[in-house]
Amino acid sequence: MTRSRQLVAVLVLGTADWDQAIATNQHYATRALAEGYTVTFVESMGLRRLELSRRDVVRILRRLVSKLIRRPSAGALARPRPEGLQVLTPFVVPQHTAAVARWFNERSLRRLVAPWLEHDGPKLLWTYSPETYRLEEFADGIVYHCVDLLHEVPGITPAVVLAGEQRLATAGAVAAGTGSVVVDHLRAQGFASPISWPNVADVGTFDWTRPGAPTGPRAGRVVFGGNLSTTKVDFPLLRRLVEAGLDLHLAGPVSEGGGNAREELDAVVAAGATYHGMLRAKELADLCATASVGVIPYLDNAYTRGVSPLKTYEYLAAGACVVSTAIPAVVALGDDVLVCGDRDDFVAAVVANSEAPSDAVKMRRLLAAQQHSWTRRGEEIRRTATAALVETVVETVEVDR
Repeated sequence: MTRSRQLVAVLVLGTADWDQAIATNQHYATRALAEGYTVTFVESMGLRRLELSRRDVVRILRRLVSKLIRRPSAGALARPRPEGLQVLTPFVVPQHTAAVARWFNERSLRRLVAPWLEHDGPKLLWTYSPETYRLEEFADGIVYHCVDLLHEVPGITPAVVLAGEQRLATAGAVAAGTGSVVVDHLRAQGFASPISWPNVADVGTFDWTRPGAPTGPRAGRVVFGGNLSTTKVDFPLLRRLVEAGLDLHLAGPVSEGGGNAREELDAVVAAGATYHGMLRAKELADLCATASVGVIPYLDNAYTRGVSPLKTYEYLAAGACVVSTAIPAVVALGDDVLVCGDRDDFVAAVVANSEAPSDAVKMRRLLAAQQHSWTRRGEEIRRTATAALVETVVETVEVDR
């Protein structure tokens, strides 16, 4: 254990559970922070309003059980926890406007993170949740990593998000956003010089040259891996791909984060698509390695304009051509990343690139993806964590190096 790990205690407030189906920015960033510091990850406090759904009922029951047996909850896909990381499950009311709920939540959260509050040394708050219940008041440094326009997410009360962001800006938090739209939003909220961190990928897992990877893509095979949600995915566009004679494969959770897209998904499958359910990262990487094209068939709405898809570089690392609808965070790249303005152009681009690419083309795509890896971003994250702390902390950690 390094002196820096002993000196600095990092508290990460997540907007997801550690074992949720899809790994997101907060999972990778927390892992990167744990390489240098002692980190406590607090799972989601439930910014989204509860729905009368099996998903939300199971989640509530899991939380209750975890409190009774006094250990973090475990999901269907248990995610590895690196050395130096502790995962805590909060017991809060998923309602953040009523005075009684806020009173209870603040006390419950502070009891949960008491060891961090009592840490005899520098404390860093790294938060994905704009609602922090004033924990920033106890931190020597604050980072707000904004990966979505949360105030645009259906089911989340915009006032809670916007007020929380403004408090963090007033407290002097360092802010980082995924792409220009999110960065512009952070600047409007009062953050000084927000950092632009477009999403990157776990390139090593999706690398088509890795040992054991499937040999070569199949002509006509198209993959989408991600959250199959009606707030993000253009399901009629997916049906058009099948109707064009393409071999469409889908993988990921259905409506993670709210809503119910089961009927829309069933219609695409009935048309001829294959749905693989929820895959582990390596399984998804193997599926992508068999595809000629990876698609990002996102709708154009206030929420998706702030989305920066991880899958852009996952598809590239797997050797596939990327075809996306016109969302701001996806930038065209020669013949490897194509951005289409309408459904007709989208389908035509997928068809035109559905032949199996050569190894030379796949290698070019892999090299492009390697410029946007979590290895590099992890280094930036640790540098930002150090810089966010007060001057005396920075000096102490630098001496340790």
